[in-house]
Amino acid sequence: MKKIILLLVLACVATGAFAQKSSLLRQRMEIVELESETSNVNLQVFYMNDENPRVYYLSLGNLGVGIDLVQIDFDPIFELFIPLGGTLEEAIAKMEEIKAFFKLPRQTTTELQGSFSAAYPSDKLQTVTVTSRRLLSSKILEFSLPTDTNGIVRATYVTKGKFGSLLTGLKLYKRIHPKEK
Repeated sequence: MKKIILLLVLACVATGAFAQKSSLLRQRMEIVELESETSNVNLQVFYMNDENPRVYYLSLGNLGVGIDLVQIDFDPIFELFIPLGGTLEEAIAKMEEIKAFFKLPRQTTTELQGSFSAAYPSDKLQTVTVTSRRLLSSKILEFSLPTDTNGIVRATYVTKGKFGSLLTGLKLYKRIHPKEK
């Protein structure tokens, strides 16, 4: 009899715990994701399931700390998010705009608005510097945040091929789901 009562109490506690809506456990609805085993860059286009109106985001993953192209990755929690817009068409247009940065001359910088926060995008936007770089035969974009110390940069690097794959996946998602806004 004690086992049955204990089992019922545990079931009630578990049901109560899962029934509460928690702002800490927000769900990302991934549209397309690109993970790299060789580098620590994980790219993702997603929207948050609890946002109304819906906003699409580009996650550039975790930022490293260092100088120019030498970065040390030690922060697995904070990510850099770029808002892409409220519809798939706006998201694709913004991704095309970012992809055009790869064609800019070497060391050209532009600015975007982004959110650097833990696990989920926040409403607090800050300026993200995007720098076009070249390494041998590859084109790279550096997404960096300003820091207070001289010479130290918080940044992540994305190659043109990886970014193009992400954009192609987003366009394919739109074709497969034509009714989704």
